[in-house]
Amino acid sequence: MHQLERRDDVHPLVETVTHSVFTSTGSVEFLPDQCWDITFIRNRQGTFVLRTGLTTRPIQFDVEPGDENFTIAFKPFAYMPLMPGDVMRDEGVMLDMAGPDRFMLGTQSFEIPRLDSVEDFVRRLASTEAVGANRLVASVVSGHPDAATERTLQRHFLKTTGLTLKTYGQIARARRALTMLGAGTPAAEVAYALGYSDQPHLIRSLRTFMGTTPGQVARAPKGSLSAPG
Repeated sequence: MHQLERRDDVHPLVETVTHSVFTSTGSVEFLPDQCWDITFIRNRQGTFVLRTGLTTRPIQFDVEPGDENFTIAFKPFAYMPLMPGDVMRDEGVMLDMAGPDRFMLGTQSFEIPRLDSVEDFVRRLASTEAVGANRLVASVVSGHPDAATERTLQRHFLKTTGLTLKTYGQIARARRALTMLGAGTPAAEVAYALGYSDQPHLIRSLRTFMGTTPGQVARAPKGSLSAPG
């Protein structure tokens, strides 16, 4: 349905960069991936810049042949003061354009990047403090949290990501479950391996966060489901 280019080595604040050109009419499903995005969209209506927050449910977009999406997925500890995570959870905002190939972020104008110039774009975001890293949240995400009270940790995590620690962990586990199921692991084994209380618990989690069930994953043609992340 689309041609895809991907890079994973752009900047410490960036999880991945993808460039998609769609070749047929249809809808594309994006699953919660614990990242927030800036997506540059080109279609027959024009050029648009979409800023999305972390999501807690699947989101579908309609596409047509020739539509093009260039997406920078920022790591969960990346923080944008103008549009913090707790405001942007499950939200998408179209940013103002400043010309055919430029857009506004607050009072600053930025050139829309290409795959070969995305490093410079992200470095400028960081140098102008449009985006930075929350070190406490980064330590939690890495699995080695810095010393802090539970209240401070929760406050920083919610402000930066838009999610509570509990919800963040639930989504991470659902993503792992979907990957294991897609590889053919039986649902009962997945539930046991990932610490779900039982198989119905696994089913509820997948339905809530990924919009699917183990049975639907098993019946789906290989490669037909959106991969998490």
